[in-house]
Amino acid sequence: MIQPVTAPVGRPLVSAVTGTNGKTTVATATLQLLRAAGLRAAGCDSTGIDDVHGAVRPAQFRRSAQFLPDLIAEQVALGAEAISLEAFVGILKDGLLEHVEVDVAVCTGLERDHLDVHGSLEAYWGAKLRLFEEHLRPDGVAVLATDCAQGDLVRDAAARRGARLVTVGPGGDVVLEEAEEVAAADGAVRLEGVLCVGSQRLPVLLPTVHAVAVMNLLLAASAVIALGAGPGTVAEALAGVAPPPGRLEVIGRRGGVTAMVDTAHNPAALRTALTAVRDRTEGRVLLVVGAGGERDRAKRAPMGEIAAELADLVVLTDDNPRREPPARIRAEVREGCPDSIEVPRRADAIRAAWEMARSGDVVLVAGKGDETEQLVGTQRVPHDDRAVLRALLARD
Repeated sequence: MIQPVTAPVGRPLVSAVTGTNGKTTVATATLQLLRAAGLRAAGCDSTGIDDVHGAVRPAQFRRSAQFLPDLIAEQVALGAEAISLEAFVGILKDGLLEHVEVDVAVCTGLERDHLDVHGSLEAYWGAKLRLFEEHLRPDGVAVLATDCAQGDLVRDAAARRGARLVTVGPGGDVVLEEAEEVAAADGAVRLEGVLCVGSQRLPVLLPTVHAVAVMNLLLAASAVIALGAGPGTVAEALAGVAPPPGRLEVIGRRGGVTAMVDTAHNPAALRTALTAVRDRTEGRVLLVVGAGGERDRAKRAPMGEIAAELADLVVLTDDNPRREPPARIRAEVREGCPDSIEVPRRADAIRAAWEMARSGDVVLVAGKGDETEQLVGTQRVPHDDRAVLRALLARD
């Protein structure tokens, strides 16, 4: 049984999630589950600010320790009883949580990213761990998977804070058992099973079958239960949780070919996305991928290696080159996938992959997900991977 936190006095409940990948998925799922549990809740994550009435607007962050307290106060004035936050590394590094007390903190795992800003993995991970060492209330709850990457660091940070630990996955406090895939009337495949929360065994239907997405849902569910929601209510609500756009998103199918996008832009995320797609693909996996400019250059070759290992065909293209020479970026990724096909213009690369696909194949476009612009030089050029794929799907 998860022992909920004691309700705070004079402020709303606050959940915050950090990690290298999966933060937005967990944050948006947490918000949806809080609302399903009957709480008036608001959220702030990379998709925007979702206020207590469900109106969404862009999150224009100020680098001020007063930004989040002001946002929370604004939502409280609208009636908010709970807040779901995505604590990406900039928020933690720049001290935006300095005046925010967190009741439940979630970690999705610590991998390699943002070394261009932090200089080392230790500095990057240290910024993430501030959520557990400084901002989680001493009697709060830390939530993480039993196989969380760098989980020992998170456990140690939570222990130093005095917080309780809730673990998710085999051998943990929250476990999904007897999981079986079931086909819905709309043709979608879902996962049916039993959610074990301590000694409670609750029937559950999950709207996804991908292992990473399932874990993200269970992390969000555990956080909401730790905030005080009934486990039965949360288990029932999981069936209705919608993922954020651009995360292992199926854009459509035509002629037996499936078109997908994902935000994967670092080695761990790319491996996770490709593994999830590979596990469910009868034919080939055709990957369109690049790497961002003016970012950690050392991750480029490893991304190429992962692409070569897990995709049947790799089309190497530009991501967000920014002010860095795009050809140099592609060359550094290509060190890991020398047999890739290089098509610099991203829309052309997507079209090329689509033309090479045949029935049973999946075309996965990785890196940008739901982004609607490409950063080229100092310009923001309109581009949406999903729109390019939709045009191909609609073509006569």
